[in-house]
Amino acid sequence: MTSSERTATPLGSFTSGVDGSSEGGRINTGRLPYNLVLYGVPLLEDMRRRGYTAKLSVEPVQVDGIWCLKLIYPHDQKPPKPVQARWHGHRVIVQKAPPPPPPEAKKPG
Repeated sequence: MTSSERTATPLGSFTSGVDGSSEGGRINTGRLPYNLVLYGVPLLEDMRRRGYTAKLSVEPVQVDGIWCLKLIYPHDQKPPKPVQARWHGHRVIVQKAPPPPPPEAKKPG
């Protein structure tokens, strides 16, 4: 049987039901950074529950080929403590935000 003779299964894939990949058995690594952002939302909420009041943000970052969560705190604040080294199996990196650029002086004229 050639590929031109095969018909798609009701789930829309030639391999549906064979190895489970068509039903969500494998992680779509192309969308992994977006999925990590979803893990970051409860991490931010946990930091707020622990009493950290400054603005925090989280973003996915790749370190040595491994996707991690980067927790960013304001440049003029102390880092949140304690921060878990891993959040739901993903490494958490704590980083200070860069300072804002200096204001530009108005030129006369």
